[in-house]
Amino acid sequence: MEIPPSANNQPHLTPYLQQQGGTFPEGQPRRNRKLIIAIAAGAAVVLTAATAGVVLLVSSLSPAQDVSATAETYFQALIDGDGEKALSVSDPGVPENEKALLQSNVYKNAGQHIDGYRIMDARSDFVTAEVTQNGRKQEIILRMTKSPEGEWKVGAKNFQKIRLSSTRPVESFTVNGVDIAAPGAGTGARDSQLLMPAFPGEYTLGISGDKYATAEEQKALVSIDRAISKTTERLTVIPSQLLLDETRTLLENKRSECTATTPVNASEASRRGCSGFALYEYRPTRNLKWTIEKEPTFTLLRSEDGWIIQSEEAGKASVSYEVNSGRDDAPQWEPKVELVTPRASGEIQIVDGKATLKDR
Repeated sequence: MEIPPSANNQPHLTPYLQQQGGTFPEGQPRRNRKLIIAIAAGAAVVLTAATAGVVLLVSSLSPAQDVSATAETYFQALIDGDGEKALSVSDPGVPENEKALLQSNVYKNAGQHIDGYRIMDARSDFVTAEVTQNGRKQEIILRMTKSPEGEWKVGAKNFQKIRLSSTRPVESFTVNGVDIAAPGAGTGARDSQLLMPAFPGEYTLGISGDKYATAEEQKALVSIDRAISKTTERLTVIPSQLLLDETRTLLENKRSECTATTPVNASEASRRGCSGFALYEYRPTRNLKWTIEKEPTFTLLRSEDGWIIQSEEAGKASVSYEVNSGRDDAPQWEPKVELVTPRASGEIQIVDGKATLKDR
Protein backbone atom coordinates (compact mmCIF):
# COMPACT_ATOMS: atom_id res chain seq x y z
CA MET A 1 0.00 0.00 0.00
CA GLU A 2 1.43 3.42 -0.89
CA ILE A 3 1.77 6.26 1.50
CA PRO A 4 -0.21 9.28 0.23
CA PRO A 5 1.91 12.29 -0.71
CA SER A 6 1.66 15.59 1.18
CA ALA A 7 0.08 18.70 -0.12
CA ASN A 8 3.34 19.81 -1.71
CA ASN A 9 3.83 16.39 -3.15
CA GLN A 10 6.75 15.74 -0.70
CA PRO A 11 6.82 12.54 1.27
CA HIS A 12 5.96 13.08 5.03
CA LEU A 13 8.93 11.60 6.88
CA THR A 14 8.58 10.83 10.58
CA PRO A 15 12.38 10.99 11.25
CA TYR A 16 12.24 14.80 10.68
CA LEU A 17 10.15 15.26 13.81
CA GLN A 18 12.62 13.22 15.81
CA GLN A 19 15.44 15.51 14.67
CA GLN A 20 13.53 18.54 16.08
CA GLY A 21 13.50 16.99 19.55
CA GLY A 22 9.66 16.82 19.92
CA THR A 23 8.26 14.90 22.86
CA PHE A 24 9.56 11.54 21.99
CA PRO A 25 11.73 9.65 24.56
CA GLU A 26 14.53 9.41 22.07
CA GLY A 27 15.27 13.19 22.48
CA GLN A 28 16.16 13.04 26.29
CA PRO A 29 19.75 11.68 25.99
CA ARG A 30 20.81 14.69 23.86
CA ARG A 31 19.70 17.17 26.57
CA ASN A 32 21.67 15.21 29.19
CA ARG A 33 24.75 15.40 27.03
CA LYS A 34 24.37 19.19 26.77
CA LEU A 35 23.97 19.48 30.56
CA ILE A 36 27.07 17.38 31.18
CA ILE A 37 29.07 19.55 28.79
CA ALA A 38 27.88 22.71 30.60
CA ILE A 39 28.79 21.31 34.03
CA ALA A 40 32.20 20.23 32.76
CA ALA A 41 32.84 23.67 31.35
CA GLY A 42 31.83 25.31 34.66
CA ALA A 43 34.02 22.95 36.63
CA ALA A 44 36.93 23.84 34.39
CA VAL A 45 36.37 27.55 35.17
CA VAL A 46 36.22 26.88 38.93
CA LEU A 47 39.34 24.72 38.79
CA THR A 48 41.18 27.40 36.85
CA ALA A 49 40.18 30.04 39.40
CA ALA A 50 41.21 27.81 42.29
CA THR A 51 44.54 27.12 40.62
CA ALA A 52 45.08 30.85 40.16
CA GLY A 53 44.30 31.34 43.88
CA VAL A 54 46.93 28.80 44.86
CA VAL A 55 49.46 30.51 42.64
CA LEU A 56 48.66 33.87 44.23
CA LEU A 57 48.96 32.39 47.73
CA VAL A 58 52.33 30.84 47.02
CA SER A 59 53.49 34.08 45.47
CA SER A 60 52.47 36.09 48.56
CA LEU A 61 54.72 33.90 50.71
CA SER A 62 57.81 34.22 48.53
CA PRO A 63 61.12 34.59 50.44
CA ALA A 64 61.66 38.18 49.28
CA GLN A 65 58.26 39.32 50.55
CA ASP A 66 58.65 37.31 53.75
CA VAL A 67 62.00 38.90 54.72
CA SER A 68 60.67 42.33 53.74
CA ALA A 69 57.71 41.92 56.10
CA THR A 70 60.07 40.81 58.88
CA ALA A 71 62.29 43.84 58.31
CA GLU A 72 59.30 46.20 58.42
CA THR A 73 58.13 44.70 61.72
CA TYR A 74 61.66 45.01 63.11
CA PHE A 75 62.17 48.63 62.09
CA GLN A 76 58.75 49.73 63.33
CA ALA A 77 59.39 48.08 66.70
CA LEU A 78 62.67 50.02 66.98
CA ILE A 79 60.84 53.27 66.22
CA ASP A 80 58.29 52.44 68.93
CA GLY A 81 60.93 51.43 71.48
CA ASP A 82 59.30 48.01 71.70
CA GLY A 83 62.20 45.72 72.54
CA GLU A 84 60.07 42.60 72.94
CA LYS A 85 58.52 43.05 69.48
CA ALA A 86 61.88 43.66 67.84
CA LEU A 87 63.32 40.66 69.64
CA SER A 88 60.46 38.43 68.45
CA VAL A 89 61.58 38.90 64.83
CA SER A 90 65.32 38.80 65.44
CA ASP A 91 67.98 36.42 66.70
CA PRO A 92 70.88 38.15 68.51
CA GLY A 93 72.69 34.83 68.88
CA VAL A 94 73.16 34.97 72.66
CA PRO A 95 71.58 33.04 75.57
CA GLU A 96 68.59 34.46 77.42
CA ASN A 97 70.66 35.84 80.31
CA GLU A 98 72.52 38.11 77.86
CA LYS A 99 69.41 39.74 76.36
CA ALA A 100 68.80 42.21 79.20
CA LEU A 101 69.53 45.31 77.09
CA LEU A 102 67.05 44.17 74.42
CA GLN A 103 64.05 44.22 76.76
CA SER A 104 61.51 47.03 76.55
CA ASN A 105 62.13 48.23 80.13
CA VAL A 106 65.66 49.14 79.02
CA TYR A 107 65.16 50.04 75.36
CA LYS A 108 62.10 52.28 75.74
CA ASN A 109 64.22 54.71 77.79
CA ALA A 110 67.09 54.81 75.30
CA GLY A 111 67.63 57.98 73.34
CA GLN A 112 68.10 58.28 69.60
CA HIS A 113 65.88 55.41 68.45
CA ILE A 114 65.65 55.12 64.68
CA ASP A 115 62.86 57.42 63.49
CA GLY A 116 62.26 56.28 59.92
CA TYR A 117 63.04 53.64 57.29
CA ARG A 118 62.48 52.72 53.64
CA ILE A 119 62.88 49.21 52.25
CA MET A 120 64.93 49.41 49.06
CA ASP A 121 65.50 45.77 48.19
CA ALA A 122 64.73 42.35 49.65
CA ARG A 123 66.31 39.02 48.82
CA SER A 124 66.14 35.61 50.43
CA ASP A 125 68.85 36.34 52.99
CA PHE A 126 69.19 40.12 53.23
CA VAL A 127 67.22 43.36 53.13
CA THR A 128 68.63 46.69 51.99
CA ALA A 129 67.02 49.70 53.65
CA GLU A 130 67.53 53.41 54.15
CA VAL A 131 67.23 54.13 57.87
CA THR A 132 67.07 57.47 59.71
CA GLN A 133 68.42 57.98 63.22
CA ASN A 134 68.48 61.37 64.91
CA GLY A 135 68.18 63.09 61.53
CA ARG A 136 71.00 61.08 59.97
CA LYS A 137 70.23 58.78 57.01
CA GLN A 138 72.19 55.64 56.37
CA GLU A 139 71.81 52.78 53.91
CA ILE A 140 72.17 49.52 55.78
CA ILE A 141 71.92 45.82 55.00
CA LEU A 142 70.02 43.52 57.34
CA ARG A 143 71.44 40.01 57.23
CA MET A 144 68.59 37.57 57.65
CA THR A 145 68.61 34.08 59.10
CA LYS A 146 66.05 31.29 59.22
CA SER A 147 64.84 29.92 62.55
CA PRO A 148 64.44 26.17 63.15
CA GLU A 149 60.70 26.75 62.65
CA GLY A 150 61.35 28.13 59.18
CA GLU A 151 60.73 31.81 60.02
CA TRP A 152 62.97 34.56 58.65
CA LYS A 153 64.56 36.68 61.36
CA VAL A 154 67.04 39.55 61.61
CA GLY A 155 70.33 37.75 62.20
CA ALA A 156 72.99 38.09 64.88
CA LYS A 157 75.47 39.82 62.54
CA ASN A 158 73.33 42.97 62.66
CA PHE A 159 73.76 43.45 66.42
CA GLN A 160 76.40 45.59 68.05
CA LYS A 161 77.38 44.97 71.67
CA ILE A 162 77.89 47.41 74.53
CA ARG A 163 81.06 46.67 76.51
CA LEU A 164 80.93 48.17 79.99
CA SER A 165 83.52 47.89 82.73
CA SER A 166 84.32 49.51 86.07
CA THR A 167 87.57 50.43 87.76
CA ARG A 168 86.57 48.33 90.76
CA PRO A 169 84.32 45.28 91.25
CA VAL A 170 80.64 46.25 91.54
CA GLU A 171 77.45 44.32 92.27
CA SER A 172 75.50 45.64 89.29
CA PHE A 173 75.46 48.20 86.52
CA THR A 174 72.56 50.44 85.54
CA VAL A 175 71.51 50.83 81.92
CA ASN A 176 68.85 53.49 81.32
CA GLY A 177 68.00 53.30 85.02
CA VAL A 178 67.53 49.51 85.09
CA ASP A 179 69.79 47.37 87.27
CA ILE A 180 71.77 44.76 85.34
CA ALA A 181 73.69 42.29 87.50
CA ALA A 182 77.42 42.35 86.86
CA PRO A 183 78.81 38.95 85.86
CA GLY A 184 80.73 37.27 88.65
CA ALA A 185 84.31 38.46 88.37
CA GLY A 186 85.76 35.97 90.82
CA THR A 187 87.87 36.42 93.93
CA GLY A 188 90.60 39.01 93.66
CA ALA A 189 89.12 40.65 90.56
CA ARG A 190 90.12 44.25 90.01
CA ASP A 191 87.04 45.25 88.02
CA SER A 192 83.65 44.14 86.67
CA GLN A 193 82.70 43.82 83.02
CA LEU A 194 79.52 43.55 80.97
CA LEU A 195 79.17 42.65 77.28
CA MET A 196 75.67 42.45 75.77
CA PRO A 197 73.96 43.12 72.41
CA ALA A 198 71.84 46.25 72.06
CA PHE A 199 69.44 47.80 69.54
CA PRO A 200 70.31 51.14 67.89
CA GLY A 201 70.03 53.96 70.43
CA GLU A 202 71.83 55.94 73.12
CA TYR A 203 72.20 54.27 76.51
CA THR A 204 72.90 55.87 79.91
CA LEU A 205 75.31 53.78 81.99
CA GLY A 206 76.08 53.73 85.70
CA ILE A 207 76.56 51.39 88.65
CA SER A 208 74.33 50.31 91.52
CA GLY A 209 74.11 47.88 94.40
CA ASP A 210 76.60 49.63 96.71
CA LYS A 211 75.46 52.45 99.00
CA TYR A 212 79.06 53.55 99.48
CA ALA A 213 80.11 53.66 95.82
CA THR A 214 78.86 55.34 92.68
CA ALA A 215 80.15 56.45 89.27
CA GLU A 216 79.62 59.36 86.96
CA GLU A 217 77.08 58.39 84.31
CA GLN A 218 78.41 57.75 80.83
CA LYS A 219 76.70 57.48 77.43
CA ALA A 220 77.04 54.68 74.90
CA LEU A 221 75.76 55.17 71.34
CA VAL A 222 74.76 52.25 69.14
CA SER A 223 74.52 53.97 65.77
CA ILE A 224 73.14 52.77 62.44
CA ASP A 225 76.51 54.00 61.17
CA ARG A 226 78.92 51.69 62.95
CA ALA A 227 81.77 54.09 62.22
CA ILE A 228 80.44 56.59 64.77
CA SER A 229 79.16 54.10 67.36
CA LYS A 230 80.62 54.44 70.83
CA THR A 231 79.88 51.17 72.55
CA THR A 232 82.79 50.79 74.99
CA GLU A 233 82.77 52.62 78.34
CA ARG A 234 84.82 52.28 81.51
CA LEU A 235 83.17 53.68 84.62
CA THR A 236 85.33 55.19 87.35
CA VAL A 237 84.07 54.08 90.74
CA ILE A 238 83.98 56.97 93.22
CA PRO A 239 82.75 57.29 96.82
CA SER A 240 79.09 58.06 97.25
CA GLN A 241 77.94 61.15 99.10
CA LEU A 242 76.82 58.90 101.94
CA LEU A 243 80.35 57.54 102.37
CA LEU A 244 81.84 61.04 102.27
CA ASP A 245 79.39 62.22 104.94
CA GLU A 246 80.04 59.22 107.18
CA THR A 247 83.81 59.62 106.76
CA ARG A 248 83.57 63.25 107.79
CA THR A 249 81.63 62.27 110.90
CA LEU A 250 84.17 59.58 111.76
CA LEU A 251 87.03 62.09 111.45
CA GLU A 252 85.23 64.63 113.62
CA ASN A 253 84.59 62.01 116.28
CA LYS A 254 88.26 61.09 116.17
CA ARG A 255 89.26 64.71 116.52
CA SER A 256 87.03 65.08 119.59
CA GLU A 257 88.67 62.02 121.08
CA CYS A 258 92.15 63.40 120.43
CA THR A 259 91.45 66.86 121.82
CA ALA A 260 89.67 65.54 124.88
CA THR A 261 92.91 64.10 126.24
CA THR A 262 95.82 65.55 124.33
CA PRO A 263 98.68 63.07 123.85
CA VAL A 264 101.67 63.88 126.00
CA ASN A 265 104.12 63.35 123.14
CA ALA A 266 104.36 62.73 119.41
CA SER A 267 104.81 58.97 119.68
CA GLU A 268 101.65 58.62 121.74
CA ALA A 269 99.79 60.85 119.31
CA SER A 270 100.83 58.66 116.38
CA ARG A 271 99.87 55.51 118.25
CA ARG A 272 96.39 56.88 119.00
CA GLY A 273 95.88 58.21 115.47
CA CYS A 274 96.06 61.77 116.71
CA SER A 275 99.22 62.92 114.95
CA GLY A 276 97.52 66.12 113.83
CA PHE A 277 96.83 67.07 117.43
CA ALA A 278 100.19 66.40 119.08
CA LEU A 279 102.01 69.00 121.16
CA TYR A 280 105.68 69.16 120.43
CA GLU A 281 106.37 70.41 123.92
CA TYR A 282 108.43 68.28 126.27
CA ARG A 283 107.94 70.41 129.35
CA PRO A 284 104.98 69.83 131.64
CA THR A 285 101.73 71.40 130.44
CA ARG A 286 98.28 72.03 131.86
CA ASN A 287 94.92 73.63 131.02
CA LEU A 288 94.93 72.67 127.34
CA LYS A 289 92.16 74.05 125.15
CA TRP A 290 91.76 73.36 121.45
CA THR A 291 89.97 75.66 119.03
CA ILE A 292 89.15 74.37 115.53
CA GLU A 293 88.93 77.27 113.11
CA LYS A 294 88.70 75.26 109.89
CA GLU A 295 88.13 71.59 109.25
CA PRO A 296 90.61 69.84 106.95
CA THR A 297 89.27 68.58 103.63
CA PHE A 298 89.91 65.19 102.10
CA THR A 299 89.22 62.81 99.23
CA LEU A 300 88.77 59.07 99.23
CA LEU A 301 90.81 56.82 96.99
CA ARG A 302 89.65 53.27 96.40
CA SER A 303 91.99 50.65 97.84
CA GLU A 304 91.85 46.91 97.41
CA ASP A 305 89.56 46.41 100.38
CA GLY A 306 88.40 49.92 101.31
CA TRP A 307 89.05 53.63 100.83
CA ILE A 308 92.19 55.58 101.68
CA ILE A 309 91.65 59.04 103.17
CA GLN A 310 93.82 61.49 101.29
CA SER A 311 94.21 65.00 102.68
CA GLU A 312 93.38 67.83 100.28
CA GLU A 313 93.65 71.04 102.28
CA ALA A 314 94.92 71.25 105.83
CA GLY A 315 92.69 72.66 108.50
CA LYS A 316 93.38 75.47 110.95
CA ALA A 317 93.40 75.05 114.69
CA SER A 318 94.99 76.54 117.77
CA VAL A 319 95.73 75.20 121.20
CA SER A 320 96.24 77.31 124.32
CA TYR A 321 97.88 75.92 127.42
CA GLU A 322 100.28 76.67 130.25
CA VAL A 323 103.80 75.33 130.28
CA ASN A 324 106.13 74.99 133.25
CA SER A 325 109.26 76.94 132.47
CA GLY A 326 110.65 76.45 135.97
CA ARG A 327 111.74 73.48 138.00
CA ASP A 328 109.53 70.79 139.37
CA ASP A 329 110.05 72.02 142.88
CA ALA A 330 109.61 75.65 141.82
CA PRO A 331 107.23 75.66 138.83
CA GLN A 332 106.67 78.74 136.74
CA TRP A 333 103.51 78.38 134.62
CA GLU A 334 103.45 80.52 131.55
CA PRO A 335 100.59 80.83 129.04
CA LYS A 336 101.29 79.73 125.49
CA VAL A 337 99.35 79.46 122.21
CA GLU A 338 100.26 77.27 119.25
CA LEU A 339 98.83 77.24 115.76
CA VAL A 340 98.49 73.80 114.16
CA THR A 341 97.39 72.56 110.73
CA PRO A 342 95.56 69.28 111.23
CA ARG A 343 95.22 67.00 108.24
CA ALA A 344 92.78 64.20 107.57
CA SER A 345 94.28 60.74 107.45
CA GLY A 346 93.36 57.12 107.91
CA GLU A 347 91.54 54.43 105.96
CA ILE A 348 87.87 53.59 105.65
CA GLN A 349 86.95 49.93 105.69
CA ILE A 350 83.47 48.50 105.24
CA VAL A 351 82.79 46.02 108.03
CA ASP A 352 79.41 44.26 108.10
CA GLY A 353 78.00 46.87 105.75
CA LYS A 354 79.16 49.80 107.90
CA ALA A 355 81.95 52.33 107.34
CA THR A 356 84.67 52.22 109.97
CA LEU A 357 87.81 54.34 110.47
CA LYS A 358 91.17 52.65 110.68
CA ASP A 359 94.20 54.66 111.78
CA ARG A 360 97.17 54.73 109.48
